[in-house]
Amino acid sequence: MYHLGGHRIIDEFFELVSIDAISRNEREIADSVKVKLAELGCRVEEDDAATHIGGNTGNIYAVLDGTIEGSILLSAHLDRVANGYGIKPRIDGSRIVSDRTTILAADDISGVVAILDGVRRIKESGKPHPRIEIVFTVCEENGVLGSKYLDYSKIKSKFGYVLDSPGRIGRIIKAAPSKAQLKFEVFGKASHAGNAPENGINAIIAAAKILAEIKDGRIDEDSTANYAIFRAGGETTNIVCDYALVLGEVRSLIHDKLEKYCEYFNEHCKKAVEGTGARVKTDVVLYYKSFNVEEDGKAISLMKRVFEKMGIDMVIERGGGGMDANHFNANGIECVGLATGYGDNHTFNEYIEIEDLIRSGEMVEQIITHAEEAKKY
Repeated sequence: MYHLGGHRIIDEFFELVSIDAISRNEREIADSVKVKLAELGCRVEEDDAATHIGGNTGNIYAVLDGTIEGSILLSAHLDRVANGYGIKPRIDGSRIVSDRTTILAADDISGVVAILDGVRRIKESGKPHPRIEIVFTVCEENGVLGSKYLDYSKIKSKFGYVLDSPGRIGRIIKAAPSKAQLKFEVFGKASHAGNAPENGINAIIAAAKILAEIKDGRIDEDSTANYAIFRAGGETTNIVCDYALVLGEVRSLIHDKLEKYCEYFNEHCKKAVEGTGARVKTDVVLYYKSFNVEEDGKAISLMKRVFEKMGIDMVIERGGGGMDANHFNANGIECVGLATGYGDNHTFNEYIEIEDLIRSGEMVEQIITHAEEAKKY
């Protein structure tokens, strides 16, 4: 196993990315992490999220009792996207990369090992620390589903951090959008295309009318919409197609804007098929709600202190994708995303900066060390 100047976080990163794990199949990596948490002295339990999402693993919730008052939440996700089997990490200059036939899974194993390393640092230092709550979620990469079914009544922390953002260490994601899945089905009427096309109602043509003028792409400065899946029931050209399905999504940093777009979507679909004889059925499923954490709140104010101590420039930005922080904030826990140094995630070019990975463990140690100071803000 690779060992870089005594930095065990690198060894642990290599170990965990080498364990196969995708959304809904996190069993092996969860079992490994549960052992590590227990060795740190944490009380560890696994919830029943698997039964809700059709997976084989629940969210991992661990608690290390504090020696002083207060409580801090730290979170990362265990799963990765599907092209993450058989990962072979290697050093390439100042970065860790894969062999370019898979992703690297720095998203989000870097967050997992940063939390483990930071807690080890605190334990070994003997420093007083508040209650530390750790949540390792499942199925984040597929709709941020695991944390949706977390039992939030167990969590005592009022604020915390999700270590799950691309970019150099120092980057904070203060806001992330709401997201909803959009689906419409068009029901037409089958008929022989050569003998009696006038007796048929072509669902594909009706669906095309809906898509031809629907608002998509960049809707405004806060919102986007995209239609990416089109399926039709036809199997031969001599039958007028009687069924079509389209799937899309809408995101917005302002939840009210997302709701207004969903209303528009329903109305547009129905209006567009008027006069075609086809019938349309729409469906909207909300995945998660947006959040926008105030910069003078506890979470960001504490990070200013942490990054000052570490000599790292802080960058505060809004994100374009959802994360577990969406569900934490929706359940009353002030939470932001923190970068750990990875980039090009979800691609074979994914990498993580070695320096950032090492310092991410230090960052977690500093968060825990200074968590009590958050009461001042």
